[in-house]
Amino acid sequence: MTELSAIRNGHVHAPEDVGVRDLLLAGGRIVAIEERLDLGGLDVVEVDAAGRRVVPGLVDGHLHVIGGGGNEGYASRIPELWVGELALAGITTVVAPPGLDMVAKNLEGLLAKTYALESEGISAYAMAGGFQRPFRTVTGSLLGDLFTIEKFIGVKVALGEVKATPFRDEELVELAAQLHYLAGATGKACLLHAHLGQSADPAGQFLHAMRTSGVPAHRFQATHGNYTEHTMQAVLDVAAAGGFVDFNPILTPTFGHPRAVPAAEAIARTLAAGVDPSLVTMTTDGNASVPILLADGSRDVYEKSLGWLWDTVAELVRDHDQPLERALSFVTSNPARALGLERKGRVRVGGDADLLIIDDDLRIADVFARGQQLVAHGRALVRSMYEPASGVVQQ
Repeated sequence: MTELSAIRNGHVHAPEDVGVRDLLLAGGRIVAIEERLDLGGLDVVEVDAAGRRVVPGLVDGHLHVIGGGGNEGYASRIPELWVGELALAGITTVVAPPGLDMVAKNLEGLLAKTYALESEGISAYAMAGGFQRPFRTVTGSLLGDLFTIEKFIGVKVALGEVKATPFRDEELVELAAQLHYLAGATGKACLLHAHLGQSADPAGQFLHAMRTSGVPAHRFQATHGNYTEHTMQAVLDVAAAGGFVDFNPILTPTFGHPRAVPAAEAIARTLAAGVDPSLVTMTTDGNASVPILLADGSRDVYEKSLGWLWDTVAELVRDHDQPLERALSFVTSNPARALGLERKGRVRVGGDADLLIIDDDLRIADVFARGQQLVAHGRALVRSMYEPASGVVQQ
């Protein structure tokens, strides 16, 4: 029999404010949301969320689960992530794109990691594509990969980036049209997710594809919006054309990116410029290759930056006067819509039971993913097979 769980007395933000409610979880879904649930003597595991908020689990649409790939030689290859550290960061859904290393960290390894995370409790998907073309594939073609492998829900490209193989304009238009065909054939989002680099016109080709391909604007997303002032302008243009725009907390002057705008400030500026908030998303770009050097030339400690996603939500609320509902939408309902994950990103009956319980100081206390509790009172209840046990409750 499937275990039933109830979360009682929590102030629910779905992400919109729906007030104090009880939630009943079963079979990985939310099956009831009521002011007062009468469980009629059912055997239910109950969690009291009185005085706290219940919000959707975080949907991270750009996270390097097998490591973003080294950019300083073989010794800089980055290790894989553990499920326990993802859970502690409140990330219940991940989408993993290829990183810089597309040889040793190939698509087969990326898919294997998504399957591992699924078995450990996190929902995980992947993107094809990458920095270097011709793109590596599993089936022999990009079309075959997206059509036959369920986990692939989009394609990552890198534009305005010196490390990437450049596109001709017509090649990007052709790719957008191919993805639109695949979206209809599979029912998946087949999102064209573009990393914007440090060139003076990083989104020029992307905007050309949006305007000339005839593909609906919601199939386009530009990430690294806060990389430079040039990308800050580029996302205004992409959003004006109807595309999604994405920002990354890892891009900050204090973390090796001197030209970057901190994510909370960048989002506040973008909204002030009149961008539709429903087009704004935020992802970690976590576990990427970002060499940080100290003044003496030695390396600083490597930072995976997983927790920075929720920290930026809190910063938007505290320091930039954004309502919690809006700040939450950037990491829940908006990315779920962009990625075509209709059961994710919202607290609603029939949706996946991916939930965070947060305290008055906007700290994550408890985490549920597909109805299973992964974090309790700030301590992880789950870990990967070889994950160090520090901070994890043994069961």
